[in-house]
Amino acid sequence: MSIKCIVHFQPIERYPPAFNLLRVLVDQQKPGDKIFLITTAQTGGREKMDISGVSIFRLFELKPGAHRIIRMTRYCQFIIAALLRLIIIRPGVLLYYETASAGAPYFYTRFFRPSCKLLIHYHEYTSLSELQTGMLLYRWLHKLERKMYKKAAWVSHTNDDRMSMFINDEGSEAPINRFIYPNYPPLSWQIDEPLWQGPTNTPIGLVYVGALSTEDFYLKEFAVWVASNAGKCYWDIYSDNHTEEAISYLKQLNAPNIFFKGAVKYDQLPQVLPQYQVGVVLYNGAIPNQVFLVPNKLFEYFVCGLDTWFPTKLIGSRIFKTDQTFPKVLEIDFEKMENYSIQDLIDRVNCQYKKPSFACESASGQILSIM
Repeated sequence: MSIKCIVHFQPIERYPPAFNLLRVLVDQQKPGDKIFLITTAQTGGREKMDISGVSIFRLFELKPGAHRIIRMTRYCQFIIAALLRLIIIRPGVLLYYETASAGAPYFYTRFFRPSCKLLIHYHEYTSLSELQTGMLLYRWLHKLERKMYKKAAWVSHTNDDRMSMFINDEGSEAPINRFIYPNYPPLSWQIDEPLWQGPTNTPIGLVYVGALSTEDFYLKEFAVWVASNAGKCYWDIYSDNHTEEAISYLKQLNAPNIFFKGAVKYDQLPQVLPQYQVGVVLYNGAIPNQVFLVPNKLFEYFVCGLDTWFPTKLIGSRIFKTDQTFPKVLEIDFEKMENYSIQDLIDRVNCQYKKPSFACESASGQILSIM
């Protein structure tokens, strides 16, 4: 019998790639195996997600914008409560996500079960300068996890660029067992052929799914361009993580072809996305994590048959550019949207259809072999 546990400080509902791995783990588990997840409770009204075959412990709720002292207290509470759970569960395989989750795994593998197989994955890249200006507790957690790198059987980032920066930051402390683990959607999302084969006389449907803000996103630039192309396109926005300023801006713009749709469940996206022709990514590259980002949504739009537009500032996404096959993945300068014609962007003359081949099941093969 194998006991596996994942420690994920942030609510699992906000991180579909981690949720997808848990589902794959359940599909691959043998009779008698047990899978546990230690996380925090979701806030903001997003629906709680459960997985048959996974025992989930949601230790508490951390509300956005909480006072610094409250956040520090919650971090400490999580470390203690998660450690107690680990001692009771006694997993032989332990995977934790991000530095925020490192405390309990450190003490468990150091003092209670040194033989435990340890794996570490990072959804995001956090630079040393960001660490130095962040919470003192977060810096302490990073010092702890650096002591675990050499013994870890697996340490991964989502792409080569982030891994390279991570290795450079850690220097002699960099882990030996390094891997790339990309954020792909489930195989079931892939369609045999897109519903939309090319330009028609009807307006083009644009869609955005994800966090929304007037800062760190090209919301204003893209919204103005869409508004100027009324009759040629419309833009639907799905988000359950948005600032008041973002919604206020959209209301003030009052564009007749921009619609805020609210939240959409992750598992509903394979039905929702194919209704559109183009999916957009809006990060403006404000921090290194964004510059070398390959967004989950790039893959999710793509496998559902949509063309995808991403900003030029996202250097890490450039390797996926294609304008000779469709669905297209195009690099767009969102700071100069006036230079783009929607007809030129969606043109598919001399383009051949190429079925996407991104699936979390195949991407998870390597980590499953270690777990």
